[in-house]
Amino acid sequence: MKSRLILGSILSLFVVTLFFTSCQKDEFSSGHDDSLSTRSATSFSFSANPANVGDSVVVTYDAENGADCGHIQLQVSGPDGNGWVTSGKPIEPDSGLATILFVPQEPGEYHVRAKYTRTGNPKDCDFESSGWVEAEELLLVLGDTTGGDTTAGDTTGSDTTGMDSTCEASFTGEVITCDSTREVVFTYVPDQDWNHVKIQGGLTNGTLEDAVITVSGADLDISQKTPGNSSNRVIKLEGSVEACVPVVITITWNSSNQGDVITGEWSATGGLEVDGLECQ
Repeated sequence: MKSRLILGSILSLFVVTLFFTSCQKDEFSSGHDDSLSTRSATSFSFSANPANVGDSVVVTYDAENGADCGHIQLQVSGPDGNGWVTSGKPIEPDSGLATILFVPQEPGEYHVRAKYTRTGNPKDCDFESSGWVEAEELLLVLGDTTGGDTTAGDTTGSDTTGMDSTCEASFTGEVITCDSTREVVFTYVPDQDWNHVKIQGGLTNGTLEDAVITVSGADLDISQKTPGNSSNRVIKLEGSVEACVPVVITITWNSSNQGDVITGEWSATGGLEVDGLECQ
């Protein structure tokens, strides 16, 4: 009798172990498939590789999302693979594609990277922003140093920026919704790298609670406070930003204010300002 009980216990334990192991395998397989990204290190192509010093090389990146909104930024490293020397302006994609024309002036092994950033109203542009994706394939450049600058020119979905190109700084605001639940979007594009920027402004009186604030394009510290005994909000965002990378700030809040003006004036590093936003 005792032997039968021991044998039964061992068989029960073996069955439970098999069941638990099987569940774990199914769980892992499902989670792995869901986490696969549509963007990869092979989403890049070159018109010539290897190329020679002074050749015009068209670099293409496919965000694989079919987007015709938002921005793509393409960057090429120095000839030793260090640094990202082609900042350039953000490129509006054409069916998810963006290109730059790169003219190398030195032989070497160049790295290439890109990222997609959603901008504006999520209802009009609902594609997911990505982090930086680096090309698996290096751009190999042969020959002697000839000196000179890279060339430029641009079309829809492309940017033929050179190594010394810059973008124009801008700061804009847009009202998305104007009912009791309000939403505005501010977009800040710096024309240079900043170790510390400050973006600051307010929401008009009648703000019922702290706003919900999301930021893409930079990792900024966010603070908000209520001045005095008012129901306004003063919002401040601080941190570092990269040249020509759009910083998109989406602010959502509940308000009892029936007035047309729903924000105060906003300002951003670089002497940029946005007047109070109004409901139309």
